[in-house]
Amino acid sequence: MVDEIETRDLILRPLRYADAARIVALIGDFRVTQNLARVPHPYHMSDAHEFLEWQATFDERSCFRALCLKSAPEDLIGIISYEYVAAKKDAELGYWLGVEYWGRGLMSQAARAMVERAFRVSKVGKLVSCYFTGNPVSGRILRGIGLEELGPCTAFSKAQNREVPVVNLAVSAERWLEKFGQN
Repeated sequence: MVDEIETRDLILRPLRYADAARIVALIGDFRVTQNLARVPHPYHMSDAHEFLEWQATFDERSCFRALCLKSAPEDLIGIISYEYVAAKKDAELGYWLGVEYWGRGLMSQAARAMVERAFRVSKVGKLVSCYFTGNPVSGRILRGIGLEELGPCTAFSKAQNREVPVVNLAVSAERWLEKFGQN
């Protein structure tokens, strides 16, 4: 398949409209949705269709991928992306994973592969992200792939319908390549 990214355990492939039902099933779990800013709860098929149409509108330097186990390459288990913003010359990294796949190190693999793609292929100048303070695992993932803490602020959570505390992180291409570029 065109434009797949592989890690030890995963295939990161382009999203498909056929993924909509699986997205709804996995992201419909509030344990996932509560840690995402832009995702409503409950999550409906119309939300999945809207998302799939929306993600196709981004700058070509953006990258949205379905996470699939190598043992089941058609079955989406989560999504990872970076959204390029030309005016800032940076991209925002975001991700989620279905609950039954938590705790296996899969998101760390996917995130590392996407950061490498952002800097080496898309030539993004800086990658930014944040995590909800109630989700420290996400913070460990982001730090583990080289993002550095900038500080706290708040973000609106659609699923929680309130402002929640978050921690902002970022890393420049130059800094990341210094730390990880030879690996």
